[in-house]
Amino acid sequence: MATRATLAAAPRSVLGKKVKRLRQQGLLPANVYGRGLQSLAVQLDAREFLRTVRAAGVRSMFELKVEGEAQPRFVLIRALQREGGTGDPIHVDFYQVDLSRPILTNVPLRVVGEAPAVRDLAGTLLVATETVTVRCRPLDLPEAIEVDLSKLTSFDATITVGDLVAPPGVEIVTDPSTLVATVSPPRLRLRGEAAAAGAAEAEAGEE
Repeated sequence: MATRATLAAAPRSVLGKKVKRLRQQGLLPANVYGRGLQSLAVQLDAREFLRTVRAAGVRSMFELKVEGEAQPRFVLIRALQREGGTGDPIHVDFYQVDLSRPILTNVPLRVVGEAPAVRDLAGTLLVATETVTVRCRPLDLPEAIEVDLSKLTSFDATITVGDLVAPPGVEIVTDPSTLVATVSPPRLRLRGEAAAAGAAEAEAGEE
């Protein structure tokens, strides 16, 4: 089971347009909802939220500890509104998961190791897919799924989703044929081969 990042929140009584006052105080308004649950308005420290999410990743599952509640809530970020679309967060929607029910969500891929085709043949690593969709129980949700680059021994070698190894209890539902990574030949080598081929053709023409 992956280590969960923790967020601290407090119940929120300021609603509607008045939440602007919260933001001026460095607080981030949020809502927690879930299957069969009544929506709960909360507020978080904006800087701490941003620091935690940047470190853990926006697709991670978080332990949300709400002031006054004995047990943490396990939540996913379902919507994150930013100032001007790309600025600081101004509101977040958390989805509280049911720990007994499987969820469908995206998980980032993490490349590990070294590709021999890059190290020995001076190729360039091309990563085509950065996330995959998985189905699992919430507490089995991994922080990332590893991509072993040691399989890329030549320019013809590829890694697809079907080559990935999921942790126990996790099912990858992304199409297995989806390309994850490959290595392209160095440009200089291709140009040299083209020049050599051109010279060979010219010699053949002279004959």
